[in-house]
Amino acid sequence: MLKQRLFEVLGKLEKAKALLGKVHPVAGMDGLFVVESESQPGKRYLVDLEAETCTCPAYAQGKTRPCKHLVAAVLSLWLQEKRERERVRDRPGERPVA
Repeated sequence: MLKQRLFEVLGKLEKAKALLGKVHPVAGMDGLFVVESESQPGKRYLVDLEAETCTCPAYAQGKTRPCKHLVAAVLSLWLQEKRERERVRDRPGERPVA
């Protein structure tokens, strides 16, 4: 049922949104992120967007794919790119290149 599937997606997006301040890109490694655990302070998971993997237990056990950590990394990138587009658009006297 579409409603149920979308509710699941939106629930995962909501959980990912709560992780946004805990997503950190790995310097010099495009597509790699360290995402801090929401429930276990000090615990971190490695997210690889190219391989579409995460080191969290839920992903490793196949319980949820993509996991909230993968979604949080993508959401973080999307928001960063959105802010960049808005910054370019809002510069006075400049027009974005199509």
